[in-house]
Amino acid sequence: MTLYLVQSLLLGGVLVLIARKPRGFNTYQLLLAAVWTAAVIAIRFKYGTDQVTFYSNDQETQIFLVNRFIKYGLSFSPNIAISDRYLVVIPVRMLDLFGIDQLLAFKFLQAISLSYIYKLCSDFLAREGITVKLWHAIFFAGPLFIFLSTIGLRDLEIALFATYFFIGRSTSLKLVSLVATLLLRPHLALALIFGWIVANYLQKFQPKRIYFAIIGLVMGAFALGGYGYSAGSFLKYQNDILTPRVFEQVVWWRFFSNLVGLQFLTFTDLVVKMPISQLIALRLFFVDTFAVPLLFVFTLFATSSKFSVMRIQVFVSFAFFLGLIAQTNFNSSRQNLPFLSAMGVLGLVGILKSRNTDYEPRLSNVRRVKSNS
Repeated sequence: MTLYLVQSLLLGGVLVLIARKPRGFNTYQLLLAAVWTAAVIAIRFKYGTDQVTFYSNDQETQIFLVNRFIKYGLSFSPNIAISDRYLVVIPVRMLDLFGIDQLLAFKFLQAISLSYIYKLCSDFLAREGITVKLWHAIFFAGPLFIFLSTIGLRDLEIALFATYFFIGRSTSLKLVSLVATLLLRPHLALALIFGWIVANYLQKFQPKRIYFAIIGLVMGAFALGGYGYSAGSFLKYQNDILTPRVFEQVVWWRFFSNLVGLQFLTFTDLVVKMPISQLIALRLFFVDTFAVPLLFVFTLFATSSKFSVMRIQVFVSFAFFLGLIAQTNFNSSRQNLPFLSAMGVLGLVGILKSRNTDYEPRLSNVRRVKSNS
C-alpha cells in the first residue's frame, strides 16, 4: 500500500504540472489532480487488490491484456492490435517497466486524457469568444468524466479521440483520431464515419424542412446502425445474418433513455441490483449524464448557428452508434461518453452565443464555415 501511495502522489504531481500555465495554474486541471489522487488512493485503501473489480470487471481484463502482452510480445496483426487494445496496453507496459502499478497506470492514462479533453474543449470555446468558466466544465468534463478517470478503463481515451474528430482543427489529426478510435472501438469509428458522410452531404444539399430532415436522419441512422451490427457480426464471427431489432418498442425506449441518462430503466432487477431511488440519486450527482444530451437536443432544434451541420453530424453519429449497441445486452452512461464533450461544447455555444449576430439561421452559409464542421 505504501508503494501505491507514493506512486499515486507522484503521478498526481505530474497532473499538477500539466495544469501549469504561463501565469499560474488552470483551476479545473488542478482540482482534477487533487481529486484524482485522493480518489485512487481511497479506492485502493478500501478495496485492496479487489479494486480490479470495483465498478467494472473490465479493469481485470485490461490487466490480463497487459500480462499477455508481456508474455507474447508485439503482434503486427490488426485484429490482435484491436482485440488486445494495444493503444492503451503499450503505454501502460512502458510505465510498468518503471515500476508503476499496472492498474494505476491505466487510471493515470484516463486522467491524462481527461485533462486534454478539458483543454481541447476550452480552446474550442475560447475560439468562439467565450470566456471559459469553471462551471462550463460540467458540460464537457464533468463528474462522470472525473469518476471514470479514477477507474482503470479506456473510456476517456476513446472520448478524447472522438471529441477531437468532431471539434478538432487539424484534418490530419482528425484522421489520426479516427484510426485511434478504430483500434479501441471499431463500431464507434464506423458511427463517426457515417456522421461525417451525412455532414458532408448536408453541406452540399441543404434540405428545406430542416427539422423534419433531422428527425428522418436520426431515425434512419438508428435503423442503419442496427443493420450495421448484424452485418458486422456476420463478417467477424460468420454468424447467421439476423434481422436486427430496429422497429421494436424496446430498442427505441433504449434510445430515448440514453438521451435523458436513465439507461437503468431499460433493465430488470436481475441486471441492476441498486434500488431506483439510489440510481436516480446517482444521476443527480453525475448531472452530466442527462444535462448534456438534453442541452444538446434543445440547441439542436431551438438554436440556429453556424454549427448546425456539426450538431447534426454529432447527433447522427450518436444515433447510429445507439442503433449498434441497442442490439446488445449492455447499455450504460459509458456508451454515451464519446459524444458528451462535443455535445456539451456545442450546447454551450448555442446557449451562450444565441444572440450573436454572427450566428445565422438554419443551414445557410454553411459552406463558408466548412472548416468548423
